[in-house]
This record gives sequence, structure tokens and C-alpha cells, in this order.
Amino acid sequence: MSFLQRVVGTVAKGYQSWVAKDLAKYGLLYEDVIMHENPDVQAALKYIPPEEVEARNRRLRRALDMSFKHKTLPKEIQAVQDTDKFYLNETMDEIRALREEREKLQNSKFLF
Repeated sequence: MSFLQRVVGTVAKGYQSWVAKDLAKYGLLYEDVIMHENPDVQAALKYIPPEEVEARNRRLRRALDMSFKHKTLPKEIQAVQDTDKFYLNETMDEIRALREEREKLQNSKFLF
């Protein structure tokens, strides 16, 4: 591993830690802050269980409310937050693969 890769790895870990702490202040997960306007996110939200969508919406509403009030979650609750739980990643990958395959078929020179 080169020196540059070690430096970038160290900086990346520090950044991930900083983001995780910032998300935990409001009780958010990493995938909660992915832009909802992204068509892949919109499609993935249709395929995950409704309970997960409702939990996401509640976390977002709580974070927005706390932000407006200039408050954060208590430290003991922040400590137990797991910001690395991924609930959209696999579904978004599948949606993205389907979209790319559809685009390739539509742009194909050969029509059947």
C-alpha cells in the first residue's frame, strides 16, 4: 500500500467518523440523507417494506424538528445510534442496474 493510499484511507476514516457523529446528533442513518429527488432513491423506497419507509420519514421529521429548535438528541441516545445501518443500498443497486440495462436496450442499434 502506497503512502498516498494510507493517507487517503486515514482521512476517509476520520471523515466517516465525523459524519457518523453528526448524524447521530439527530438520530439519522446515512441513507436517510441521500437526496430524495434521486430517481433511484424514489424507486428503491417503493420496494422496501412500508415500516422502513415510515421509520425513515419519522427520523427525518424528528431531525428537522430538532434542527429548527437548535437541539440535539441526549448524549446517551447518541451513543447507541448505529448510523451505518443500510436499508436502501441493495435495492438501489438493483434499481440502478435495471435502469442501466433498460437504457442500453433503448439505445441499442438493433431492434427486434
